[in-house]
Amino acid sequence: MRKIFLMVAAAAAMLATSFTACKSNPPEPPNNIDIYVAGTDESGAEDAAKVWKNGKELYSLTDGSKFAAAYSVFVVGGDVYTAGCEDNGKNKIVKVWKNDKELYALTDGSDYAGANSVFVAEDKVYTVGNDGNVAKLWKNKSATNLTNGSYRANAFSVFVAGSNVYTAGCEDNGINTIAKVWKNGKELYALTDGSNSAQANSVFVVGEDVYTAGYDGKVAKVWKNNKVVFKTSGSNSVFAYSVYVVGGDIYVAGVEVEGLKWVAKVWKNNKELYKLADNGIAKSIVVHNGDVYVAGGHQSDGTNFAAKVWKNGKELYTLANIGFAWSIFIVEKK
Repeated sequence: MRKIFLMVAAAAAMLATSFTACKSNPPEPPNNIDIYVAGTDESGAEDAAKVWKNGKELYSLTDGSKFAAAYSVFVVGGDVYTAGCEDNGKNKIVKVWKNDKELYALTDGSDYAGANSVFVAEDKVYTVGNDGNVAKLWKNKSATNLTNGSYRANAFSVFVAGSNVYTAGCEDNGINTIAKVWKNGKELYALTDGSNSAQANSVFVVGEDVYTAGYDGKVAKVWKNNKVVFKTSGSNSVFAYSVYVVGGDIYVAGVEVEGLKWVAKVWKNNKELYKLADNGIAKSIVVHNGDVYVAGGHQSDGTNFAAKVWKNGKELYTLANIGFAWSIFIVEKK
């Protein structure tokens, strides 16, 4: 499975074997929406890229003969777009799938590469990730370099609002990584000063306001435009991976390191809302009609993650007993 970008100081937490999670009174699966999740099934010889719908496998995008992963899913007009990567025996190739078929490969495999996020608007498919050291934005198959390759960089999230395309990621300065946001291929904000290792993992746009979630050192943060509107205390290492804004409320999914445990959590407006699981990671969040849905992973056996979906703080689905859920998307049923 792709390495999760956490601080070195937190690495020992992966060895923890204690387990607590909300198991009682599991939530009823909703009947008015469809829940799509992209992730990996790691039960075979190699990781396979998969998409699940309402807790059941919808597509196996790869056959498991070589490493592959699905990191982002977006559904529009009944079509399911998924972005991720597949190994070619030497490097990973950026790929986009439409429904169960490969739509295109965006890199040629000559360098390491990955796709982290996909967004579809006006029949255009926007994908972000990296090709070698360069953070990339693709519009369909046409690439825009967000960085010049002098230092290692990556783009983790893309959001299209009207005619504007926003991208969140990070770029190394030779010492640490700097959290950044780009607009239409040009740097909009450097959110951190480079004094700590930092990363912008998720971008969400409401009107003219750009919300970005990530971390700066051991502190999880959300920026509204380039001003911090959410941050953790710094007493523990905390990493924000996904932000969703609705009705003026800011929801954040991520992980807090508590002793030897990674604890998957959800915050709302600077306060902890849900503790999802010890030895878990909350990777992607969507809020629909007041209900909070989260995709991620839970390491119940001290060794392997299981791909999970939570609703309002309680487990809704186990998608793969060995795997990880990277992205969640909700569509209202017609």
